[in-house]
Amino acid sequence: MTGLFGSLGTATRGMTANQAALQTSSHNIANTNTDGYSRQRVNLQAEASYHLAGVGSIGMGVKVGSVERIVDDFVIGQVRNANSTYTYYEQKADILGQLESLMNEPSDNGLSKQLATMFDSWTALANNPELDTSKTLVLENSSTFADTINQMGKQMTQLQSDTLDTIEKSALDFNEKVKQLQSLNEQIYGLTTSGETPNDLLDRRDSLLKDLSGLAGIETKTDQYGRGFVSMADRRS
Repeated sequence: MTGLFGSLGTATRGMTANQAALQTSSHNIANTNTDGYSRQRVNLQAEASYHLAGVGSIGMGVKVGSVERIVDDFVIGQVRNANSTYTYYEQKADILGQLESLMNEPSDNGLSKQLATMFDSWTALANNPELDTSKTLVLENSSTFADTINQMGKQMTQLQSDTLDTIEKSALDFNEKVKQLQSLNEQIYGLTTSGETPNDLLDRRDSLLKDLSGLAGIETKTDQYGRGFVSMADRRS
């Protein structure tokens, strides 16, 4: 292991290790605009030394210790929780906004205004029961109020139907992504147990978990193999 062959071996290991580092840098650059990609870093470490009798330990160069993702799992978890909360209240605000638009209050032709107008016409009729104009106004204003109630009811029913359709679609999307996560977990487990670090698969796992957090309130956790698991969060507000 000493002499010319030892030096060539040390040089070869050094070139191999630095080639891996260069390849990883190229991989980072190529994925600059890839959504969900996490930068990777090659950790180099000294090769096990060779013990030469009468001399001592002789360095054997460098090797690749690991290739790790540069991520902060705590920050990723916080972003995921914030995304879940934001999406929940955004959708809730959208539905309530549509409902508010249907109520059309306050306005000059809203339900409250028409109700007040109808009561005024009834008051006028009570004060002047013999006037045909008072009777006509009661009929017209009551009919207008009833039409408004019916139209508003139809619009609310349609809003309810549209909301249920959206929920149903979200449930289908959620279940499909859960299946993708299950398949990804199997791949991650297989590579991890064989001693590999599936960095790109872990990025896909985090992207899937984020997508799931945008579809429903969830709680997430990972195990020692890097597999991701989800459970529904208790959100009653």
